[in-house]
Parts: sequence; structure tokens; C-alpha cells
Amino acid sequence: MIPEDGRPLPATEVRVDLVGVPDAEPVSARVAPGCWVPQRADSCGDVALLRLSRPQPAEHAAPLFRLPPVSRRPVRMCGFPDGNDDGMWFLGSLAGTAGPRAEWVQVNPETPGDVVRYGFSGAGVEDEQTHHVIGMVVSRYDDSDRVPSAERRRFSYMIPVETIVRHLPQVARWVGGEAGVDPRLVSPLTDGVQDIGFAQRLALWLRRESLAGREGIADVETVVIEDDDSDRNGALSRAVTLADRELSGGGAEEAVSTAPRDTVPPIGSLDLAIDVTGRTDTDVAKRVADRMDLKSLGDTSPLSRIRANAVPLTIVAVSVDRAHDPEALVRFMKLLADRGSRLMLVFRDRQAPGLHLAERLFRPERARIDAWLDELAGQVTRAEGREREAAERRALLSPALNPPYTRNASALRINLLRLRDDPELHTHHIIAKMAAFEHSVATVLRHAAAALCAADEHLRRIPELRSLLTPYAVRLGAMGAAERPELIPLQRAAFDLLRSVPYDVPAAEEAVDRFVRAVNEIRP
Repeated sequence: MIPEDGRPLPATEVRVDLVGVPDAEPVSARVAPGCWVPQRADSCGDVALLRLSRPQPAEHAAPLFRLPPVSRRPVRMCGFPDGNDDGMWFLGSLAGTAGPRAEWVQVNPETPGDVVRYGFSGAGVEDEQTHHVIGMVVSRYDDSDRVPSAERRRFSYMIPVETIVRHLPQVARWVGGEAGVDPRLVSPLTDGVQDIGFAQRLALWLRRESLAGREGIADVETVVIEDDDSDRNGALSRAVTLADRELSGGGAEEAVSTAPRDTVPPIGSLDLAIDVTGRTDTDVAKRVADRMDLKSLGDTSPLSRIRANAVPLTIVAVSVDRAHDPEALVRFMKLLADRGSRLMLVFRDRQAPGLHLAERLFRPERARIDAWLDELAGQVTRAEGREREAAERRALLSPALNPPYTRNASALRINLLRLRDDPELHTHHIIAKMAAFEHSVATVLRHAAAALCAADEHLRRIPELRSLLTPYAVRLGAMGAAERPELIPLQRAAFDLLRSVPYDVPAAEEAVDRFVRAVNEIRP
């Protein structure tokens, strides 16, 4: 931990223990000039690069690596908890983005005890498969005591290497692995959003959950952006730049703060953006395999490396119809989709043969679409029911306790009917529409559940207050209530507030507290 001393660059000297280096003496170090990013108000940052007082052998360096932090990837962390100078390892698996501006990645413990604690902060997070250091421990989470002990969750958080490079570009010289976005697709983020609708479509696609596990449904969207369509080309470059962990620094803060609503994708929502102009399917396979550092036994060709592994990446491929062999590349994209990738394929020509091939290859079976629609209908019914429950509970509370809430389930029902009648219902284009609709349903369900939970939190206080009030009323009666006429109005006010619907819970709490204090003040 770097102690802040109020200076722009902390001057305090710290001691660095060289973990994993037998018989190595601790080395003193200071923050390197220009390499101090203290924790910001939104909890972003909190990283620093130290300059050691004595150079160390290169073989002692941690192998930092750009590796997409895909879900369920096994990792391990070594730390030095209080009282354990020998260090200990914790095992876990990556669970998904979290934390401020999605800068962090949640790490679920392999066992309940494998949660980082004091003595782990700043430790490297090692990928078990490749043995690369892919991140740094930053924090932990514990459920509060209000959660039943059997249901409490505890887990850790890490900052991926690419996020560290975003804050400290000087670190890039020591980082291996492929960058996520091809240089030709990087946006300077200096231009505003011209095609807002398309920018919102891109952000939604990047934001929503993967369809992995939905058998027979390829999570693939095709888009046509002509060469001279500067508005859409600009929106695409801007989206992939903002979604990349390493690139979303610099001018991104201003680009995000001034962006039109719903046009900013989450950080880390993109794993790879490739300009495939002139590239073969083998070239692109190598780019994908290198990005994940995939291995295979025997045949180590890029295609074999991909066939031997899951590839749960979100990938944007641009100028597919300008590839060396567009149709071969589209068939390779089918392999990626089969291995678990989400794909956005950008074509330049609406008449491109590769586009027509993609439409055939990724066309879903009618029965699977019909079954998905039936699932969505069930989800909409649940959303309607949850909203009714929330409305009933909220009606029991005074308006002051009900923040604004809009019921949206009825609109979902209308949009579901539109989906069933969509002219693209049995083409691959319906997949993105249905996935976006499922995202909307999940959002409505989440908001309704939050409204219901908030209302129940208030309503739970009413029986608690009644059980608190009753023994004090009995106690007053035993003392002879007629002899204490000044307490009768206090008692009546508390009882009335606990019987009156809608309930004014804060007023009831205050009235009960006033009566209880008054009874406690009575001298025998």
C-alpha cells in the first residue's frame, strides 16, 4: 500500500518483497515519476508503478499478459495475511465485470475461505491454464449480517492487466499478448455521435448477455456499413474503442460524459475487433488464437488451436467481404460461433456473396425460435406478476416512501406481439432483436424486484413496531394508565399510525420511539 503524503507524487519509500525468489532480500522502492494514479472519487484507478532502488534479474519479473477475463476461467492468487510471512495461495474463477465503470472483474472463490483479505491487496492474479499474470487483486466483498448466514456471499475483485495499462501506459512495455482492437479501427474519440440510433444499437449489442448455452442459436449479427458512410463508420470505431479495456482511457472521460443517452458500451464488453481486409481465414484464426493464447496438442495450427478450445469471446470483424476469401472467412466465423463466440460481422456491400452465405449459415431453425418466443412469453408474464406485486405493496405505503416507478410490463406484451409478427422472424436477423427484447424483459424484472424489495423493507417494520409497542402499552396499563393521562395521546398516536393505511413508516417509528421513551422515564 502506497501511503499518500499530500504531494502530487508520493515521496515515501516502501519495501518490496520479491515473492517466489528464494533468499531474495527486500528491495526499497518509490513511485516512478508520472506513474501515480490514486483512487478517484468513483473508486477507479488506485494503481502505481514503483521504481526499485536496485535492478533485479529479468527472470524474476512477473509475466504480465493481455488476456480477456472470460467467465469461469480458473485463477489463483498469492498473498501474505497477517501472521503468515510464508504466503498462501487462494483459488478462484472469473465471474464477470463489476466495480466502478466495470473496471474490476469479480473472482468467485473455489471454497468459501478462498477470499482475499488484508495482505493480498496488489497481489498478482495468475491464470491457471497459461500461468500468465492477468490482473491485480484490488478488493473483496462480504454480504452484510442482514443476509441469512447460509446465503451470504463473499468474493474478490481484480483489475485486469489491460485496465492497468490504460491507467499506466508506461507498463505496456512489459506486457505480452495481443491488443484487443486493430489500430485501423481505433477512434480518437474527438468527434461527436452523428448516427445516434446506430450507436445505441451497437452499445446495446455490446451490453447484453451472451446467448451461450442456447442450443442451435448462433449469437451472430450482420451489419452493412458502406465505405462512404462516415457517420456509421465513426460510430463503430467509437464503440469498439470505448468498449476496450485498454483504449477507453485518455479522451474517453469526455466522450462518455458528453455522449447521447445509451450510446456508451460498458468497458470490457468487447474482446476483439479485427479489420479483416485482405486477410485469410488462417490469418484471422491466428489473431483470435493469439488473443486467448490458445494451445493444442499435436497440430499447433491456428485452426487446430481454436477447434481444441472454447472461444467465449465477443468479436467484431470489419470488412468481411474484403477478406482474401470472404466465403472461407464466413465459414471460419461459423466455427467461432460454434465454439461460443458472439460475433458482429460488418460487410461493405449489401450484395456481397459472403453476406448471403452468412444469412444461410446462421439462419436459426423455426422450432428453436418458436420455443424461444414461448420462453419470452413466460418471462413477460412473470414481469407482469412482479409489477402487480410491487404495485400492491407500494399502495400500502405513504407516497413519500415511494420513489417514481414506471410499470413497463404492458409495453413488453405489445412488443412481444410485434416480435411474433416480425417479417424477419425466421432469418438470423431476428436473433439480435430477440436477444435485445430478452435484455429489456430482464431489466423490467430487475426494476420490479427492486421496487418490491424496497416496499417490503418498509412494510417489515410495521409488525416489528407493533411487537415493540405492545409490551410497553401493557406495562403502562399495569402502572395505572389513568394516573398518567399525558401518555395516553402518545400511545394512541403510535397505535393509530400502525393501523392507518397507507403506512407512514418513519412517522410510526418516531411515534413508537416517543411513547417507549416516555414509559421508560416513568419513576416507580
